[in-house]
Amino acid sequence: MNYEISVDRDVYEALVRSRRGFEQPNEVLRRLLLGKEGTGTSGQPNEKPRIGRLSALVDAGLIEVGDELRHERVRKGQVLVAEVAEGGSIRTANGLYSAPSPALKDLIGTDIDGWHNWIHVRSGKSLRELRSAL
Repeated sequence: MNYEISVDRDVYEALVRSRRGFEQPNEVLRRLLLGKEGTGTSGQPNEKPRIGRLSALVDAGLIEVGDELRHERVRKGQVLVAEVAEGGSIRTANGLYSAPSPALKDLIGTDIDGWHNWIHVRSGKSLRELRSAL
């Protein structure tokens, strides 16, 4: 069940300043008030995954840790963002993922090919295009 509350502009701005990575205001409140970190799809606290599926692209210099990934949902007017994290993993507002498709699926709520649909902002290419360049 979702509940809504209203906050003043200064409270909202304080929440935005307290963000870590791509946290949403609700996640900031959960962390600050309840002492809970994000959990991603596994239900366990986010920890660095073993080795992410983007590690070969990072090792080849095609992408870098900290680079932004985007997926635009044109019909819905949404732009979803992620960041290339240490070890070749992907960090979204929902957590840390070792592969592109689960990261995007968790944001959208349905199966989707993350290799095809995540665009590496700096190069303008999809992750699939970059992987093909290896």
